Amino acid sequence: MKIGKKWYKRPRQILSMEQTARVPARLQDPILLVIETCIATGGRISEVLGLKWKHVDLKAGTIRIEQRLWHQDIDEPKSDTSKRTLALGSLVERYIAKAAEEGADPEAWLFRQRRDPGKPLWDSGVRDVLHQAAKAEGCDFEGLGPHSFRRANITWRQQVGGSAIEASKIAGHSDVDMTADYTFVDIERQQELTRAIQERLASVGEKQKVAVPPSPAEGANGSNGTALIGGAENLATTFIN
Repeated sequence: MKIGKKWYKRPRQILSMEQTARVPARLQDPILLVIETCIATGGRISEVLGLKWKHVDLKAGTIRIEQRLWHQDIDEPKSDTSKRTLALGSLVERYIAKAAEEGADPEAWLFRQRRDPGKPLWDSGVRDVLHQAAKAEGCDFEGLGPHSFRRANITWRQQVGGSAIEASKIAGHSDVDMTADYTFVDIERQQELTRAIQERLASVGEKQKVAVPPSPAEGANGSNGTALIGGAENLATTFIN
């Protein structure tokens, strides 16, 4: 029995931003808007499919997570912290258009089945269509699903300046440790952070060169008068002693 560490059946990964822009372009509504909502808000697929129009505030541009759809049954959110309000950003324009088209009955499912409007979409159907779109773009992988975009949202939210605490609150996590587990640091981000450190160090070094006046020892010990550790003089002294 393994204790103290969370184990995953499959390697965890997310699509890149470029791939995330391409894959939805192959989708159609209502599944397209489902995926766009997962990407924009970081909501769980059970929370998104559990939305009714009464949970949408078009004026404020938000959705309220008050329930979830679990195996086609209505259930309470996963935890107390999962009950939250999420911002739609520019996606609210799509919601406004959808409300105008459908009438937005408060008790109607936001994402309903076309053949049976009284029932919400199945999450399995969303996953199947998503796999097809990703496969067509050459970026499908085992384990890809709406939850992948939740992980991506949590990661990107911090990359654009959000704190871990903010990302945790928005995700509805019970603690920041869980948010850390969801956060990916890809090579591109590592390169960006590494270059930022190098540029800052280089900038400090240039300022120090300007601040230190030249000395008579220039040329023997270094261009800015600073003794070079491990130079020929030091080595000679070491061997003589």
